[in-house]
Amino acid sequence: MTMSTVILVGWLIFLKNLNKMYDLIIIGAGPAGMTAAIYAARRKIKFLILSLDVGGQMSWGSEIENYPGTTHTSGIELTRSFQEHMRVYGIKIKTEEVASITKKGKKIVVKTKKSSYDSKAVIIASGKSPKKLNVLGEENLLGKGLSYCAACDAPIYKNKAVVIVGGGNSGLGAALFLSKYSKKVYLLEAMPKITGEAYLRDKVLKNRKIGVITGAKVKEILGKNFVTGFIYEKDGNEKKIGVDGIFVEVGLITKADFVKVKKNKWGEIMIFRSTKTHDENLTNVSGIFAAGDVTDIPAKQIVVAAGEGCKAALAAFDYIHRWDGKIKK
Repeated sequence: MTMSTVILVGWLIFLKNLNKMYDLIIIGAGPAGMTAAIYAARRKIKFLILSLDVGGQMSWGSEIENYPGTTHTSGIELTRSFQEHMRVYGIKIKTEEVASITKKGKKIVVKTKKSSYDSKAVIIASGKSPKKLNVLGEENLLGKGLSYCAACDAPIYKNKAVVIVGGGNSGLGAALFLSKYSKKVYLLEAMPKITGEAYLRDKVLKNRKIGVITGAKVKEILGKNFVTGFIYEKDGNEKKIGVDGIFVEVGLITKADFVKVKKNKWGEIMIFRSTKTHDENLTNVSGIFAAGDVTDIPAKQIVVAAGEGCKAALAAFDYIHRWDGKIKK
C-alpha cells in the first residue's frame, strides 16, 4: 500500500467518523432543553435530545398563570404546547438515560445505558427532581392537590387550608408565600424545631395564619380524586388533619451526577460568561454548556429556564462554528 493510499484511507475513516458526530447533544426535555432543541432545529444543525421524561418540573404545576402569553394554563398543557412546537420541526426525543459525559480531545462523548454518541458541543438541561416523602397516596395524588412547587400552585388555594412538609428555607418560604392566599397553613417539620434561617423562622412564627408542627412525620396523604387531608405521627401518636392541598418542600436533587464539571455545594452546575468570545451558560469545560434549574442561576422559574435554554443554544452555535473553523477563536 502506497503512502498516498494510506493517507486516503485515513481521510475516509476520519470523514466517516465525522459524519457520525452530532453538532450538539441536549440532555433533558424540560423548558430549557426543549427551547434549546427548537433553536437547534431552526439552525438546521445535526443534534440529538436525550431525556427520560418530558416537561420536567414544568409538568408538575396544577395551574400556571405567570408564563408570558398564557393567562392561565396547567403544567401538563404547557408541556404539550412545547411538544407541539417541537413537532413542527420534527424533533423527536430519544428516551435514554445518560450515564456519563466526557471530553476526549476535541470531541465530547455522551454515554447512555444503551449507546454512545460523539458531539462537538453539549447542553445539560437535566433539571432537578424532588425528594419524595415515599408515603401512601403521594404518587396517586400528584397534581391532584399534591404539589412540589408552591410558586406554581399557591394562587389556586385561596381561602383554603394547606400543609407544607419541610421546615428548611424552602418550606418556610413556601409557608409565607401560601399565607398570602390560604386561610390556614400548617408547617410540618420532622426535626424538633424548624431549621431555616433565623429571619424566616421569625416571620413564620409571627404569622397568625401559619401553624407549626415539629417532631412530626407524614404517614399518609388522604384523598381519592383530590387531596382531603393527611395523617402524621408525633410522639408515637397518629393524628389526622383535613386540608385541600399538600406542598412537599423537603428538597430537590440536582440531576448532574453523570458529568464532572464545577458545581456548587448543592450540586448545581456553575455557569460562566466569557466576555471575550461571548459564550453564555458555559461550564468550566469547553464545549459543555448548561441551562435551567440544573445550574446555579437563582431564579427557578419556567420562563427563566426557557430563556437560559435559548442563551445556551446560541452560545453553543458560536462554539460549533469555531469548532468547524468557520469563525476565528
